[in-house]
Amino acid sequence: MAPSMELDGFTHRTLITQPFNLTYSYYLSPDFHTKLKDSSLPILLLLHGFPDDAHMWAGVAPTFLKLGYPLVIPDLLGFSGSSKPTNPHLYNYKQQANSLAQIFDTERITGPRIIPIGHDWGSATAQRFFLYHRQRCIGLTLLSLAYQVPSPKHFSLWTANHETTKRFGYPQWSYWEFFTAPDAPDLMRQNLERFWDVNNGNFPSPLPEEKGRDIWMREQFCVTNAMREYVTSTGRYANFTVQPKPYPNWAAEKARFVQRLSRDGFEGPVCYYHSLANNTMIDDERALCEKSTDGKDQRVIDVPLLYIGQTGDWVCRTDLMADAQKQALVPDLEEKVLDAGHWWAYEKPEECADMIAEWLKRRFPIKA
Repeated sequence: MAPSMELDGFTHRTLITQPFNLTYSYYLSPDFHTKLKDSSLPILLLLHGFPDDAHMWAGVAPTFLKLGYPLVIPDLLGFSGSSKPTNPHLYNYKQQANSLAQIFDTERITGPRIIPIGHDWGSATAQRFFLYHRQRCIGLTLLSLAYQVPSPKHFSLWTANHETTKRFGYPQWSYWEFFTAPDAPDLMRQNLERFWDVNNGNFPSPLPEEKGRDIWMREQFCVTNAMREYVTSTGRYANFTVQPKPYPNWAAEKARFVQRLSRDGFEGPVCYYHSLANNTMIDDERALCEKSTDGKDQRVIDVPLLYIGQTGDWVCRTDLMADAQKQALVPDLEEKVLDAGHWWAYEKPEECADMIAEWLKRRFPIKA
């Protein structure tokens, strides 16, 4: 049976957060407030990435519900029912972390009991939610994107691609050149089926040494101009359509994707990339690099941390948590690897949910 595509039984709510009057759409799991009466019960905060929305978690949520954990699943800023501002400054990590905290305040959730679980940009947001609101958190799970350690340095896209080419043999962030281009939102919206293919295609390597490994993400995200050419059916991709990944709900997920983003567009979502590329949060990041008032390193994740990478993810590589480990910033880290692509939530949602569930049951068991 294919996994569910709906957040069945969830309650949908919206909240206008301050100080920027931004609407956040979010879903609460069935019997959410009844379960909150047990103050020992951990709460899971599920944060999607680009270009998804809360429904990304539909195939994962049933596993957590069976275990008894209450869930909060927002549409992050720029997506579906939440506000879609086009000012990149509003997408900085601290603003989003503070807005998410207001959801918990509104639902009268106090004390340390939250476990943020984030994928892609949702992983980045989950990390910073922990750093800015660690008094609320008891654990953290990062999917695909490893811990992005706060840095006092300005981000330079050219430098990042130059350095990763030397380190990995390809420019890891080449696709940002397309996402931050002025015409990118229109091109993606006008060619939504092609952009779906960009994210969800399957192309086994013809090179013997790569043994049939799916290299589509590398060829699209980490090759200069490749994504633009595929989306617009020009250049090397003028007469080529990639084969689909074997998703259990391929047709239905694609239809939802096309309907949602033809309605909402990409002007808001690409602001995640502009926000970082334009260094809108450099002062916040530098503040995190300073010692706290009690002399502690604010960058340390001092709660149980689970990281799950995917074998087919060429951007969010499975070996990048080592950067934080070398700095002794993740003392209670566990790592797992899933044989899937970056969008595992559509490819193998139940398998990934089981990996997280095993960790939750062991580290945060629900008392009988």
